[in-house]
Amino acid sequence: MQQSKIFEHFRRQGAQMKNRLERVEEIYFQIQFDDFGASIQTVDAKGKAVEVSYLNYSGSVRQVLRMLEQIQDRNSFVIDWEKPQDQIYLAEHDYLMESLRTCDNVIDGKKTLLQFSKREAQLKLVLKRQEKEDGTIANLMESKVVLEYDGQPIEDFKLITENHLLASGEIVEIQPLGGNFMSLSYFNTTLTNDELMVFLSLFYSNIEQIGKVVFEDYKFAHSDEKVEARPCLIFEKIDTDESLLMRVGQVLPELSVEVLEQFELYRFAEVNEMEKVVTIKYIEREPIELHVQEVTKLLKKQTPKKRLKKDRAEILKEGDLFIIPKEIAANFIYNELPELILRYQLFGAEKLKSYKISTASPSISLSLDHGIDFFEGDVQLTFGEESMNLFDVLNQYNKNRYVQLSDGTHAIVNEKYIRRLERIFNKKGKDGEAQVSFFDMPLVEELIDEKISGEVFQRPREFYKGLNEVKEQKVALPEVKATLRPYQKEGFKWLNYLNEYQLGGCLADDMGLGKTLQTIALLASKYTDKKQKPSLIIMPRSLLYNWKREVEKFAPQMSTYIFHGNDRDYEKAMSVNLILTTYAIARNEIEKLKEEAFFYVILDESQNIKNVNALTTKAIMLLKSEHRLALSGTPVENNLGELYSLFRFLNPTMFGTLSNFGKNYLSPIQKYGDKGAMQHLRKKIYPFILRRLKKNVLDDLPDKIEQTLYVEMSDAQQRLYEQRRQFYQVAIKSQISEKGVSGAQFFIFQALNELRQIASIPENMSDGKVLSPKRELLEEQLLDTVANGHKALVFANYLSAVELICEAVEKAGIDYVSMTGATRDRQKLVDRFQNDPDCKVFIMTLKTGGTGLNLTAADTIFIFDPWWNVAAENQAIDRAHRIGQQNKVLAYKLITQGTIEEKILQLQEAKKELFDNIITTDSNASKSLTEEDINFILSVG
Repeated sequence: MQQSKIFEHFRRQGAQMKNRLERVEEIYFQIQFDDFGASIQTVDAKGKAVEVSYLNYSGSVRQVLRMLEQIQDRNSFVIDWEKPQDQIYLAEHDYLMESLRTCDNVIDGKKTLLQFSKREAQLKLVLKRQEKEDGTIANLMESKVVLEYDGQPIEDFKLITENHLLASGEIVEIQPLGGNFMSLSYFNTTLTNDELMVFLSLFYSNIEQIGKVVFEDYKFAHSDEKVEARPCLIFEKIDTDESLLMRVGQVLPELSVEVLEQFELYRFAEVNEMEKVVTIKYIEREPIELHVQEVTKLLKKQTPKKRLKKDRAEILKEGDLFIIPKEIAANFIYNELPELILRYQLFGAEKLKSYKISTASPSISLSLDHGIDFFEGDVQLTFGEESMNLFDVLNQYNKNRYVQLSDGTHAIVNEKYIRRLERIFNKKGKDGEAQVSFFDMPLVEELIDEKISGEVFQRPREFYKGLNEVKEQKVALPEVKATLRPYQKEGFKWLNYLNEYQLGGCLADDMGLGKTLQTIALLASKYTDKKQKPSLIIMPRSLLYNWKREVEKFAPQMSTYIFHGNDRDYEKAMSVNLILTTYAIARNEIEKLKEEAFFYVILDESQNIKNVNALTTKAIMLLKSEHRLALSGTPVENNLGELYSLFRFLNPTMFGTLSNFGKNYLSPIQKYGDKGAMQHLRKKIYPFILRRLKKNVLDDLPDKIEQTLYVEMSDAQQRLYEQRRQFYQVAIKSQISEKGVSGAQFFIFQALNELRQIASIPENMSDGKVLSPKRELLEEQLLDTVANGHKALVFANYLSAVELICEAVEKAGIDYVSMTGATRDRQKLVDRFQNDPDCKVFIMTLKTGGTGLNLTAADTIFIFDPWWNVAAENQAIDRAHRIGQQNKVLAYKLITQGTIEEKILQLQEAKKELFDNIITTDSNASKSLTEEDINFILSVG
């Protein structure tokens, strides 16, 4: 019987071999998908599975057939109770993919021929908050895994192996996703905002590589820093016989204890909402058995020694769960728990009432008077009937991790509550008096859950109450030559309100929303009295003349003086309303400036004082004024330390010393992701930062805002420009006298072309020795644009300008693409710019990019070197300002002051009809210029 089975087996094998030896003319390698992944089988032209021998074929087909036979032979000795026995899954044999790449007979389940793509592709995870019908943000977000393929997003694709997928009839190679790649589909889901940290931790723990994760304007960073899973004790319940049920577990910062119990995580996604950064860290996790052993040892130590075995209390243990008799539990809680709390986090401690453990939050009572900069007095915490001084409680807690009450009860106070008290109350001197900042009073009222009575608190209460009513306030608008938009009126009211309370604030509106105009409106409302002290406005050098022009345009009644250059006049500066200067000059002249009492000190681009230890920052802090104001589109660029520096200038008593700020906010937020500290910080600074994005005020804006930015020449650039201007002024005059304007056209064109280049890219005309201030201004503007989540187009007339701008952008770390007349695959660049959220800037020549392109991903445009042809520039702007553009478009022209560029701008205004209707090219412009026009262009000033 046994022998006949053996014979039958080999007879079947022989029959199969015979079938294999029969050659099937057309065979295909078919890739199909089921619940277990992508499998491969050999089929004929009709799609029917066939068994053939590799001996009858050649080349790549022979190689694949041989490998498939080898796999089938090995599989015949393996039993898999889950997967189909006869299927070959490519994820388990991904080496097949390289051989299949050279075959031309690979098909899908529909018998469609497949090709291996040579194009670039990457997967990305896109997270997007959902909006309610009224436009507000819901507490839900949608997660979707998308393939970015040749710049186009594709949602319909199927994974074959960890680094191959099928999309649009092609097999595409991607970065290896890791062994858990099949779990990728689970991340196409909906989650709540509260689940984000767990979701991202799961994602990065399961998917090793992905092209990118996109979530609003958050940055994602990988860190070598490890986050430690903290051991914890979970008190489940007190049984009927008063036995204690306790578990040992582990917990990650800001996550529930269940997370590590339910999921296998080895990466932790720390979400910092203040800085909008997600940092991916590795989880450091000791074996749970070590903590169980430690607790077991301590419990045995607290077990009473009984003579008779029958009298001994027994501890029951199953895995990480302990059932502890009352007597042992009491000893453990009082003798061991205070020490363990230093390293172990507690959950369910409120269940320990029968063991004289109190976890109820204490109530707080205040008796404060107004000091010079703080409210000062006595703060008591009350536990039931017993009151204790705040600092006695803090000292006990930090020493023992509990508070000993007079009746023997151990009060275990929530650590977050203790840290909150430490952030709000400072200790004054040795007598233990408490100090509270004006800026913390709303948090104090929130802490005690009632309004603080007494006249001493009237001012902060009135301030914060009035702040919520600023929009509805009726305030006389200042005399400015502009119609303020609704949000600009609100901005003026906010600035004016802070002025009334002598508090500093940061106007942090998005680019193009008119921070300068709102500030000028505020100053115009205050400078109605000639006796008013001067205000000092400090800014980057590139903005000096823009500020002067804006003041002259909108509020000419205010006098200004640019305190800059070698011939600066200190006495003259002090005689005007507004002194305009730079950060460098303020630093160099601080010995004089610190002696003055200004009306306002205003910092434009206030991120220039982000480093609290820099000499410029230290100098700015020495300035004295009645009022302080900061303007910045990016008040925090890199870390929260910059926020401290900003508010040290605006409201010096808000955070105290840098070490206090580090202890209370910087370290808890950046090192431990402390959401309580983050929320506290946000509430504290929120009233003093006004930030509106373009998308927030869309209804108040025109579809397109055009603005001219002026930049001053450097000394070296001015010398070079003046030398060549004088030369051409004489030479052209001579040419015209000999040949007339028409005969001298070529020489005139050559002269104007050289002066243009000196105005914009003097590097080109000086062997790189003279650097362009305009390029510096453009870089500042682009950094601001990118930091605020916008994309930009940059148009230039010269190839060398494009190259220099590309160098500057690359050095600044901005992802960009560039295009000139020599660029071939333009659509590929357009697709990347349109669809890749990391690609922020598109740099191109005006002729190349001025027509035919759809670049609606950008909403900010820079014309680097404006010239005659306004129509061409408008066409360039319309690359973004067209159907499909969902945002308001902001277009800047960069003009070098005192050069041919400014003269042409003035000619355009004077001869608008000529420029609109006739001048469409440089040659047309030259022909249309009169001798008078040429003399004007080459004149001084």
